[in-house]
Amino acid sequence: MTVKNETEMLIFVLLVTFVSVAASLLLTWIFAPNGLETAALIPAVTVPLLVAPVTTLWVGKLMLRIHKLNEQLAHLVRHDQMTGLLTRVAFLEEFEQSGQTNTGFVMVLDIDRFKEINDTHGHLAGDLIIREVANILKDNTRPDGSAARFGGEEFVTFYPDTSIQHAEMRAEAIRCAVERQDVLVSGRELNCTVSVGLEVFDGSRPLVEVLQSADEALYKAKETGRNRVVRSTNTDVHDARVTA
Repeated sequence: MTVKNETEMLIFVLLVTFVSVAASLLLTWIFAPNGLETAALIPAVTVPLLVAPVTTLWVGKLMLRIHKLNEQLAHLVRHDQMTGLLTRVAFLEEFEQSGQTNTGFVMVLDIDRFKEINDTHGHLAGDLIIREVANILKDNTRPDGSAARFGGEEFVTFYPDTSIQHAEMRAEAIRCAVERQDVLVSGRELNCTVSVGLEVFDGSRPLVEVLQSADEALYKAKETGRNRVVRSTNTDVHDARVTA
């Protein structure tokens, strides 16, 4: 039996206590010279009622603690420690479990000129920028989408059952939010931008190919000026700064 919450722990305590009393009565009835007479009945009931709840409550709390620690460990394994987003492996696993039955859009994002930020302002500033971008992604992917940090300054999101218009609107919202966000480092405000590549997932191609196409659209956004959204299914560059 596992204990996952306070209610289950209470049920565990009551169940073990009941079984302990029943077992004590049974053993007393079998082995006591005069069976379940008053002299034997009182200790047969009292002892397990006193011992079982206390012991079982301690064990139940221990089991609940172990369960919570296991949950924390599972969360740490599946989530990036810096941002709280899914890891690359967890994103791909989650997609395998549910994404293959969905259609939607994959979005690949990359922080523009991130190496310059690190070289100029230090890795602390770079880490703060990554966290801020991750927080914006969280706000713009809930409740239906999923977001992951694929490594360094690159992120991936997936929006199931999403039209191209909706996908572009969400990409624009993310791009604008990042552009407006200032990060305070050593008393100085820093900001950054992101480039975004979009690709549709309709089940006709493996996810790895869709990600590659979205990545190619991302690099096109980089090559054509950064801070913009590019659709891999449209050869025309969509300049987010003009249309936003």
